[in-house]
Amino acid sequence: MKETMKLPADEIIQMYETMLHDLSYDLHERYSHLLTGLLHQMDQEGGSSKSALLLTHIIDDMRSKSNESTPLSLAKRGVVPAIRQFGKEIEHRFGVTVSLLTERESLSIDQRILFRLIQQTILMIVENADTDAIDIHMEEDSVTFRFLSPHEQIDVDEKGFLCLIQKRTGMELKIEQRSGHWFWIYFKKRGNKDDFHCDR
Repeated sequence: MKETMKLPADEIIQMYETMLHDLSYDLHERYSHLLTGLLHQMDQEGGSSKSALLLTHIIDDMRSKSNESTPLSLAKRGVVPAIRQFGKEIEHRFGVTVSLLTERESLSIDQRILFRLIQQTILMIVENADTDAIDIHMEEDSVTFRFLSPHEQIDVDEKGFLCLIQKRTGMELKIEQRSGHWFWIYFKKRGNKDDFHCDR
């Protein structure tokens, strides 16, 4: 019986991120441009306005899906513009305002992993907290999510994807609740400097 080859975690992450980036690029740039070309051709040939409207919705939806999965700005401009772009999609789709406050353009964590940490946390809050606004404050060694929720308890993904990201980055999650305000704080654990990367 053949032994199964195990890939290092870094290679798996790289493959996963490359796949998501390529998919996002195809949706946003390739297929949406092809459909836009078709839309222009329909306009020139006097096509149905209903078909043109449907095609416009498809193009917009494809670009939204691209921005939700992996904003192209992540590779080009870094995590801060990517989170702001993702936040706009969340507001458009769910009506939840995402405000990002940061004193630095780049934290000392791999930018792709930091984006996934923030992205998945936003989605978890949106799905479980019944809130209409999330404030995110990024500092050198921490990321804080602040939001209002009527719930006394909110389910946290303790064993899933977020847990893996926390292990990878050496971050811990601390949850506090004060007068209806929730604070989810990811902070850097001491003694885990080897897990941190600087994308400079």
